[in-house]
Amino acid sequence: MQSQTSTQEMIKELKEVKNIFTNIEKSEPKGYSHELEQQARLDLAMSLQMSLDQDWIINKFMEHIHSYFLFDGFIYNCAEPDTQIKYARQKGHSCSYNLHIEDVELGKLELFRGRKFAESELVLLENLLSMLVYPLRNAIQFKQAVMQAHSDALTGVKNRSTFDESLGREINLAKRYGQDFTMLVIDIDFFKKVNDTYGHKAGDDALKLVASSIQKSIRTTDMLFRYGGEEFVVLLGNTDCEKSYCIADRILESVRRIEMKINDHALDLTVSIGMACLNMQDNSESLFNRADAAMYSAKNDGRDQIIVA
Repeated sequence: MQSQTSTQEMIKELKEVKNIFTNIEKSEPKGYSHELEQQARLDLAMSLQMSLDQDWIINKFMEHIHSYFLFDGFIYNCAEPDTQIKYARQKGHSCSYNLHIEDVELGKLELFRGRKFAESELVLLENLLSMLVYPLRNAIQFKQAVMQAHSDALTGVKNRSTFDESLGREINLAKRYGQDFTMLVIDIDFFKKVNDTYGHKAGDDALKLVASSIQKSIRTTDMLFRYGGEEFVVLLGNTDCEKSYCIADRILESVRRIEMKINDHALDLTVSIGMACLNMQDNSESLFNRADAAMYSAKNDGRDQIIVA
């Protein structure tokens, strides 16, 4: 991650931003103060530097431009990291801008309202957008760095340290609100044989395929972690044992359907799953130990199955 652009550096860079947006010079209206406008822009630039939160920066910017002209709603989308911010109504006339700086894509901002935007309003908005791009770039880079610190580099799912941080919190929440909670410990069957026979590149490919298959089999509210090696953990919040078993079975079927070929040889992938449902005596360690022991029972009893602790 690049270091955050200082206010002084940003102001200097803004003078060179001519190629980002086309600025159309307008005659200055009566009572117009160039000094006051420059101060307002400086205040906005400094304000947007106060946070590295992507949502906060977008909302702060939209709050600022709303004081210049009215709009009914807006939507901001960014692919990396995946972000969407919506406000009010997204209907009627619109104006949209693909934001970028130094070949870095910063997302798309679109404004909506019932009547058409005036040319003078669009010119003002385009000028103000030059105040947004540098703080937004810093926020995106910061968010990407945080996500990378919490993700497994190979598979892209959450990593072991994030699991350790999350498990105790999720168990406490489940107990506090009297909700069901289930853990699945999942291990790829005969993974060592894959590495030994086909090489570590094939093993890495198998890990990525299995992780993707598990992720597609669970809900968006569920949490998937790579615990280590070929072992994964899924946390199912507010989910009883019956529903958790259905999800585990869906994972089994999904992995079985993976089509992986190495030198025209089809490789069959399966997993063994241990499942443990939270009880009032459980803590982080005991819940994991029960699920992990169930997973080893599944492997010892023939693999490619679910064992409930």
